[in-house]
Amino acid sequence: MDATIDGEDERGIGVSVMDNNDSEHRIALSFDGEFQTHECDAYADKPINRTSDENEHNEQARRYAKYYVYRERGYDTVDHIDNPDYIDAVRQAIHSLSDEQFEQLFGPLYTQLQSHHKDVERPVDLPEGVQKPDAVVYKLELYLGVDISESGLSDRAKSIAEAQGLDYERGTTTQTGAVVGETERQNWAEFGDHLIDLTDPDDTELELSAVSGIHVGYPNSRGEHEVHWADRPLDREPDARLELLAADPGSIDEVRQSLDHHLRCQVRDCFVGMGLLPPKPYRVIGFGKFRYARRYDQYDIYPQLHLQDGTPA
Repeated sequence: MDATIDGEDERGIGVSVMDNNDSEHRIALSFDGEFQTHECDAYADKPINRTSDENEHNEQARRYAKYYVYRERGYDTVDHIDNPDYIDAVRQAIHSLSDEQFEQLFGPLYTQLQSHHKDVERPVDLPEGVQKPDAVVYKLELYLGVDISESGLSDRAKSIAEAQGLDYERGTTTQTGAVVGETERQNWAEFGDHLIDLTDPDDTELELSAVSGIHVGYPNSRGEHEVHWADRPLDREPDARLELLAADPGSIDEVRQSLDHHLRCQVRDCFVGMGLLPPKPYRVIGFGKFRYARRYDQYDIYPQLHLQDGTPA
């Protein structure tokens, strides 16, 4: 895959992408990543007239165009949960958690996974439409925030919180969505906006600031993947989304290791889905993103990266 910026105006950016079939795509994007035009002489205009692999080459070009604009121009053109930089930042933030913090944030998910293998009460009941409990996919959304202390912002952050009538000590403790009310959520969102305005991205340390409730994905009666969405702690897009099968989690320490591997697999999926070879630390085998597991099964251009006996990227 290769790309060049063709031009930029008040409406967006033009990108030329050469895909892995040496076919050129001329793509126009808005600054938030919406596609305006996409032309490619090598493939039919209508998806129904293309082969499945040609359709996927088309989609790879679109994903790469968005990522290329993000990397080259800094525009937020890629959803964070599909952006390998954000996903890896979340992975590193989890790695920096203390054992106590990790158990506080991921303990309910650990118990939920255990409930498929041990006689323990589930924190979240399975939706009525679940026909095969072991076929569910558990999703947990993760949000990054500024490490106020490490970034030297403590005094200014306390002043902002005090001015808005917020309990700084309580509010800067990482919490799950279930314990944050709507009014408090809005107040802290405004606090975060003020604080971000003060930060220098080059000197800012990130931490895991919030996690969602446990979302439950499952195949419904029509064979479609349906999701029962839980509460979200923040009114903004998450920076990563775990998607875990109901496998035996082992110990809590093993869960920590498995989440690190899972997010590496997700980073791999993002690169592979753009037609790129992942960087070496992410050339791993295992289950990452649910929709990529389906793509690996569906398209001949991909190896079976989600299976334990798959071929490395």
